[in-house]
Amino acid sequence: MPYGLKTGFWVRATLRRLNQNGLIAAVARKGDEDAGSIFIVLNGRDGRTAILREQDNTWCRQSFESDDTGSAAMQASAYLERQERYDPDLWIIEIDVRDSTHPLENEIGTRRFSHPD
Repeated sequence: MPYGLKTGFWVRATLRRLNQNGLIAAVARKGDEDAGSIFIVLNGRDGRTAILREQDNTWCRQSFESDDTGSAAMQASAYLERQERYDPDLWIIEIDVRDSTHPLENEIGTRRFSHPD
């Protein structure tokens, strides 16, 4: 049976850990304290942007690069606006990173875990 931490608690703990490790991380949008979805925006210094979306006990990555349709940041912003329409309780964490392709999702874990019954 899957269990998990409350979203607000997980976000605060993760922000503290990220900031202690030298990254600049902040809550850009606060959602439901108990069960809001989590999206992590990785703003790369290279002009690229990636968004991590928690799905069960893993992270799904969506990458954006500047092209004819707009800058990576504009494309990411439009993506998040669409997600907010489906889930008004979501959380958005923004992190400034050197390289948005670095698999940060392997280091942060999720708020979900399984417990054998």
